[in-house]
Amino acid sequence: MPVFWVSDSRRRQMKGEAGDFRLLVTGAAAGDMEAFEHLVRRFRNLAFGYAYSILGDFQVAEDVTQEAFLEAHRQLPKLRHPAAFP
Repeated sequence: MPVFWVSDSRRRQMKGEAGDFRLLVTGAAAGDMEAFEHLVRRFRNLAFGYAYSILGDFQVAEDVTQEAFLEAHRQLPKLRHPAAFP
């Protein structure tokens, strides 16, 4: 069984990223478009890849991805726990 080791500096960086992520989600939920843009940039490839793997059509996957982010933007104010975003 492999053992995974994370350095202290990487552990601090990961904690910082998690905090930054919560701030981005909270900011986006409050209407900060720049924060939402950061979230879109962070997750767009993941969302597109998932959509494409199901749909098999590049154009349709792009449209579905865009619609998913629009819906996420509309629903963010209702999100009770920022860590639940992705």
